Amino acid sequence: MIAGFELTREFIQFENEVESWEDAIVKSSKPLLEKGYIEQTYVDAMIDSVKEYGPYIVIAPNIAMPHARPEAGSKKVGFSIMKLEKPVAFSEEEDHKVQLLIALSCADASTHIEILQALVTILSDEEKNKMVFEAKTVEEMLNIFA
Repeated sequence: MIAGFELTREFIQFENEVESWEDAIVKSSKPLLEKGYIEQTYVDAMIDSVKEYGPYIVIAPNIAMPHARPEAGSKKVGFSIMKLEKPVAFSEEEDHKVQLLIALSCADASTHIEILQALVTILSDEEKNKMVFEAKTVEEMLNIFA
């Protein structure tokens, strides 16, 4: 459990590829939208932020964490994971190609920091990071983030 949120299979997706980085944000946040964690305005705000500030959500090679300000339409704390077989480019730079998207819904600043710290701890563990990119099933992903 991370920041009071229990990751379940409904929040994990595997996709072959997406059309664009905008499509990646829309698809990666879809479980949060469908389950009422965020509103459509939040998805739009995530895309608008990248258009305005550039690919700041690419936090490490191959990893992006789309998010927006809580007041943009975050209802509950949670996150969803989407792993792509074919990377999507957030810019022309090689460092901005992404295969793992973790869409965040942070209802306030303190949970935002709590979720980020927990996820970065998992992803900065070399063994777990390797497991994430080798994962082929929802169960494998659940075990990594459990």
